[in-house]
Parts: sequence; C-alpha cells; structure tokens
Amino acid sequence: MDNLEQLSGVVADVCFVGEEGFQILTVRDEAEREVTLVAVCQPLNEGESVEAHGAWTTHPRFGQQFKAERLVTQVPRGSKALGAYLASGKVAGVGPTFAKRLVAHFGDGLRDVLGDEKALRAVPGIGKKKAARIAGSWNEYEEAREALIFLQGHGLGASRAMSVFRQLGQDTIAKVSANPYRTLLKTRGIGFRIADTMARSMGFELTHRDRIIAGLRHVVDARSASGHTLATSGELASEGAKLLEVDVARTTSVVELLLAHEKLEQVDGGLVGLPALINAERTVAAALLARAVPWEDSGLASVDGELSDGRVLSDEQREALVTCLAYGVAVLTGGPGVGKTTVTEVLAQTLDDSRYELALCAPTGRAARRMSEATGRPATTIHRLLGAGANGFEFNADNPIEADVVIIDEASMVDVQLFRALVVALPDHCRLYIIGDQDQLASVGPGNVLRDVIASGRVPVARLQKIRRQGEGSQIIVQAHAVNQGHPPQSVPGSDFEIVAVPEGSDPELVLQEAFRVATTEMLAHGFDTLHEVQVLTPMHGGPVGTRSLNDALRAYHIPGDRGSVTINGRRWAAGDKIVQTENDYNREVFNGDLGFVVAADPEEKTVLARFEDREVLFTSDALGKLQLAYAMTGHKAQGSEFPAVVIPLARSHWHMLERQWLYTSITRGKRRVVLVGHPSAIERAARHVTGQRRLTSLPLWLRQPTPAIEEGEPHGQPSA
Repeated sequence: MDNLEQLSGVVADVCFVGEEGFQILTVRDEAEREVTLVAVCQPLNEGESVEAHGAWTTHPRFGQQFKAERLVTQVPRGSKALGAYLASGKVAGVGPTFAKRLVAHFGDGLRDVLGDEKALRAVPGIGKKKAARIAGSWNEYEEAREALIFLQGHGLGASRAMSVFRQLGQDTIAKVSANPYRTLLKTRGIGFRIADTMARSMGFELTHRDRIIAGLRHVVDARSASGHTLATSGELASEGAKLLEVDVARTTSVVELLLAHEKLEQVDGGLVGLPALINAERTVAAALLARAVPWEDSGLASVDGELSDGRVLSDEQREALVTCLAYGVAVLTGGPGVGKTTVTEVLAQTLDDSRYELALCAPTGRAARRMSEATGRPATTIHRLLGAGANGFEFNADNPIEADVVIIDEASMVDVQLFRALVVALPDHCRLYIIGDQDQLASVGPGNVLRDVIASGRVPVARLQKIRRQGEGSQIIVQAHAVNQGHPPQSVPGSDFEIVAVPEGSDPELVLQEAFRVATTEMLAHGFDTLHEVQVLTPMHGGPVGTRSLNDALRAYHIPGDRGSVTINGRRWAAGDKIVQTENDYNREVFNGDLGFVVAADPEEKTVLARFEDREVLFTSDALGKLQLAYAMTGHKAQGSEFPAVVIPLARSHWHMLERQWLYTSITRGKRRVVLVGHPSAIERAARHVTGQRRLTSLPLWLRQPTPAIEEGEPHGQPSA
C-alpha cells in the first residue's frame, strides 16, 4: 500500500461503465490536467471528487492511464463542481434545472445547506415536500459517505463498501469495528480473504480469536462447497493453520472451543462438521429408515407389466417395479437408456389406478417438464412442491404436503439440505420413490444423498442395467456407457454421435471455432433450431473455450449487430438472449439452473423481462447479477436437462477440469445428436480421469443406525388412499 501513487481530482466525464463496476473516467486533477482513471468502484458521476491510490500505466492503444487499486469518493465543495454533481441526479429531487437554481442562490455555501429543509424552501420552486425530499436524500448520502470513507480507507473496494452500507446503514462503522469478520462475511461478494485484509488494516492480530474462528469457518464452507459435510478435526485445524499462517496448536484450540460452544459438532471417529448439515443428514436417514420396511397395501392394483400403448415390461423392469411397490421407500437407479422412465410411468399408473394422491417432482423446471411428458401427469420442481418463498418453505413438518406418494426424479442433483426439506414435509403415511443415476455428477450443494443411500444397503434399491433405448444407428447411449466404464468414446459417422477431432498441437481458439461451426452451420444443416434446440456444454467459465468466450461468439451469431440491445449496470441485454438463473430466487420463484429467454430490457427502469417455461418474470437491477447468458453452459448447470442436440468442446486448456463424471453427464444431456469437438488427448483424458475424491458425509453413519421395531418384519400401516 505504501508504494502506491495517489491521484486526486474531480470527475469530468464518465467514459465507460463495464461489468462488475469497471469504469473508465476522465478526471481533472489538482493541476487542472485531464487524465484517464481506470477503477472498479460504485457508479460515479460528473462532479464527484475522487482520491485514488494506484499506479500510472501505459495502454498500447489508449496511452497513459492511472489504474486505481482503491478509491475514495468525496462530494465537491466548490459551487461549480457541486452543481455538476447535483445535475447528475445523485440527490433525489434535483436535476439539471434545480441544480442551477441552487448554485445561483447559495453559491459556495450550497454544501452547508443541502440538508436543511428550511433553507432550501427559500429557493424559488422548492416547496415543503421537495425540500424534505432533497434534504432527506442529502443527509442519507452524507451518512453513507462517512461510512464509505471508513470502509474504503481500510482497503474495501467502493462497490463492496456500498453493499455493506446498504445492509448495515448508520451502524456500519460501529458494527464493522467491533467484528469485521462476522459483519463483513454476511455481505454477498465478500469472502474471508477480503474481510481479513480489512481487519488486518484495522489492527486485528494474526492470532485474534475472531480471525481464527472466521478462518476455520471459511475452511468448513470451502469443504461444503466441494460437497463435504464433514472433516477430521486434525484436517480442519491443519488447513486453518495454513490459511491463517498461525501455529496449528492455535487453530486446534479454537476447534475445541467451537465444539464446546456447539458451533461445530463431532460425530463418529473424530469427524466434525456444521451442526446444520449433520442434523440434515441425520433427519434424512431417520425418515428413510422409517419407510424402508414392507408396506401393507391390500388395495394396490395388480401389476400386469403392460402399458396402454402396448409396450411390455422386461423381466428386469417388472422386478424393479415389484421392489418399489413392496416398500414405503425405494431407489430406482441405472444409466441412460435402461428404462427408468418406463418403469416410472408404470409405477405412477399403478398407484394412480389405486387412487393414491401422487406428487411428482424434480430438482429443475426442465427435468420436471420431462417427467410430466414421460408420465402424462403433472410434475413440478421440488421448490414449488414445498411452496418455496422469501420466508422459507410453506410445507414442513408442521404443515405437510397433501400426498400419498412422492416420486422424485434426477435425485443425484439434490443436496442434503433440500432433501431434508422434502422428507420432513412428507406425511407419515406417504411413500417416497427416489429415481436417479448415481454415476451422474453429484449435487452442487453439500451432501451425497443418492450415492450414500444406495451404498448403505439399508434402503431397497431396484437396479436397471440392460440397455433398452437403442434404436438402429443410435450411439449416444452406447458411447455414454463406454465413457462411464472408462473407455474413450468412438466417433460413428452418420450416427447420432460424432467426434470432430482438432489437431493435437493446435491452439484452443481452433476448438472454439470448430465448436461454433458445429453449433451453428452444421446443426442447422441437420435440421435443428440452433437457438432453442442446440446447447453447448463446456467444463469452464474462463479461458478461450470457456462459457464466456463461447457465449460472446454465439450471441453475436444469434443477435447480430447489437440488435435492440441495452446496457444496464454495465451489462448488455437483448430481446432473445438465452439465459440461465444461477441462484435460487424465492421471491420470483426462479431457481438455480432454470433456463429462459429475455423478452425485453428497459434501461430507464433498469429491468429485464424474461420468460421461463410458460411464465414471464421481471428482474430488477439488484437481481440481474443472478442471470447469466446460456448459449453455452457448464455441464453442472445442464444437470437435470435434456436437449435435442448437444455440442461439447474439449481442449487441453481444460486439462484439470476434464473428468469422467462430467463427460458422462454432458453426453447424456443430448437426445437426438451429440458432437464432441476437441483435441484427442483432451477427450481421452476426460473419459479416463476420475478425481478419486470421495465426499465425506455423515449420512452413511446415520443410515447404519438401528431401525425401530418394525424392522423385524412387521409391515407398516396402510397408507390412506
């Protein structure tokens, strides 16, 4: 910090506003020279004073620039600069016209009276209501300015500083000073390292207890983000010590302190985890074990193994169906094309014929729609089944859902917290059938529910292994199974599965070009709607063959020449843009992984109207950060979805992300055509490489617990029909 240069001046012009607060400004410095300032900060306006700390650089095209690492803003005091600041609309009730009147009336004393309603009413055209509005807005900003100067002075970026102030208000300085870790880590976009940098600037020692607690929580959260719900206490202390650069004895003592205060919970064999996650797994296990017993069902319709369209179940499928119907809970599992959908259809029909109230659900909207199409019955997302809203789930243990049977598809995607929410909302008499492929990518959130349940041996499992869906010349299913067994896929020209090999030593940009060609020109020649039916799946967001580069190229193809596009908060939106929701938004009932299309964007109101399935949703500026372009997506985001055609680019630059589960899952997203594009070594690496990392969870422990007396063979009570 001490080596940084300083630039002070007044914003003369806002030249460019990009994504995530990136701005290029013209600043008039103290010597009245106009210089270029590049910074990442909250939106600035003409007339604002800035104090930037950074370094002078020379851009090959734009020349000399001052690149700020941190920046503090101040409202100008001089009448000319203050008038320009007010004219920008920063203060409610003041635009260019009233800014001129205020400057003319008060001159250089304007700054001192902007918060005084009585003084403002002396200006022609400013009545009681307008004076109150101006004064209130000004006083609020003055309050914010003091907090922002404090936060930015300790190294917090301007845009994040504004986020903290919006959350804490007038108590910002007091709360952050008391415990910057606890306070700042509650703000979206601020992780441990940013909070730690600020706390250290405020004088917090390396060994301060608040710092150790926050660092250990960061380690636990990082493990949860990787799917784990547990760690050994030694592992946690060791990783924490490395992160915090302190002696492991210090982190060990704090782990013991957190255990004593029940902020961490210890389970079998010295394993520790967050109580909320451990309790979720304990609850899931209890709910499953209570149903994993023979289920008395004298009113159940007979199973004849024939569908209304004349299809007949194979012996394997019939056996799977009988297994499911015999218990209060069962898992139906198997790879692609083995007939899970057919068995699910007959299962639903059999229970429906017996007048049971069915509830069909899946983790994503697209998966629910596929389930509905396959069974001919309504299906919904798990969130909607549970009545998700801003205050949580409407249906819970105190207000269970009205259903006799719940069937959940694509269960590999469901993390333990959502699974818990589902099982606690089931009435006691309700059956539960869990359908999924354990070889697909695991849930993005913590837990390993489907695999843990199957591996436990405590819940009935119906396995389907024989490939049923394999028409003449169809290779998608065959090659997916080959990949799942560790064999590189083989291109079959003229079939529904092909590989476009890119020369081994070529730049990844060539992979991008070939993937673009296949996703557009070639797919169009095969009769596909390249916007609505073709999906590109890639392992990474960044890099030359990541989602960002692919989305830029594909968007330019589908929406050429910035047709009808508008910019909101530095991001461009256009009618027709293909988008994906990246976080659960309970207020709008749009959830992580939901796909949609932009209908319209309003730069004045800073809103985007989008269509998801059969409904339109309005996104205000604060919610737009949860939307991403989806012409290209990662394989994880495509879980639970199927597309008529899928293009999968694989380059050597993806090397550390190339993995068998990912490739297997991505291939199985395609229904009628799948094309792999890439370096042969990258494709082989993806098929052969297994990370080997097993998720460490407590669910297997709880599933080993003794079952109540009904385990001895006593049938469960008759569900109400």
